Amino acid sequence: MPGQITLSLLDLRFFAYHGWYASETQQGQPFQVDLWVTYPEPDTNLERLEQTIDYTVVYQMLKTQMENPRKLLEDLAQSILSDLRNRFPQVLELKLHIQKISPPVAGLDGRLGIQLHRRF
Repeated sequence: MPGQITLSLLDLRFFAYHGWYASETQQGQPFQVDLWVTYPEPDTNLERLEQTIDYTVVYQMLKTQMENPRKLLEDLAQSILSDLRNRFPQVLELKLHIQKISPPVAGLDGRLGIQLHRRF
């Protein structure tokens, strides 16, 4: 009986201009992105790229989205997951984690971010 396959793209680093505050949109900052894409395992052996979800396509989609500045990470996450689901309708589940590596919060020593998880 077929199962599910989860493609993961982890610890992706981007420099982008997302944020609510002027300093974030003018100076930019580093982000870390983790993405999990779950889709059905086919009934046959996987021998062709067309039978899977090509991680190079997924990465390019993420990169394009990260280059489009947004005020809120939630908006960015919603757009990424909608874009992926439209491109890959066979997807069963998407989980995305976006973190600001150096958030502009006085005294904060750590990362801030959001997760968005969708099941279809």
